[in-house]
Amino acid sequence: MMGEKETTSKKSAALKVDLWKNPTGFGGELAGKATGCFRAAGLDLGTNCGIAWADFNPQQPIEKVKMFGGQWLLDVGPYDTGPLRFIRLKQFLAVLQPDFIGFEAVHYTPPAELKGKPIGIVVARVATAAELLGAFKTILVTWAEERGIPAEGIAIGTIKKHATGKGNSNKKDMIVAANARFQLKLDPGTYEQTGVDNIADAMFVCNMMLQQYHLGVT
Repeated sequence: MMGEKETTSKKSAALKVDLWKNPTGFGGELAGKATGCFRAAGLDLGTNCGIAWADFNPQQPIEKVKMFGGQWLLDVGPYDTGPLRFIRLKQFLAVLQPDFIGFEAVHYTPPAELKGKPIGIVVARVATAAELLGAFKTILVTWAEERGIPAEGIAIGTIKKHATGKGNSNKKDMIVAANARFQLKLDPGTYEQTGVDNIADAMFVCNMMLQQYHLGVT
């Protein structure tokens, strides 16, 4: 995992794990692709965008491929324009230079605190979040299409079943499964503050893309 220097330098993001806001800073820590290797990427789209990537040789067994993960911060400040978050997403993708991409095709679910609230409040919150997720997806697939890069959306239930064997696993289950599968040390008890659930999801998406490649699907 990478990004700790940038994380600790921002008081507003001090609790987030492996977080990058600056694509240039991310690129400075990113190793170049070795000759003959391809780069798979998995994304959990959102303001705190989970990202995982792996460079591999097609002749190399999946079990020996090393994955890396973290989060891209795609929020905007009070003096920023809204489109800046989408520009930053494209900048991160350009730095990463993936050869194929998988992303979590998730639909927004209203948080528990909205239960029982007036319908107008619920609709406003849902519409805003859904529009944002839809915009991230549009930017991602358009960027990939323009460069001839395969990009595949994977249903959240499919990702959860791949990770834990159950399509209705919760966030803590996914984090525990990621720790076991990828030898990580993510804390499932603090995911709301650290965002490590985004990393866990992205890792499993990347893992699924690697498996599909080896099966000749991608």
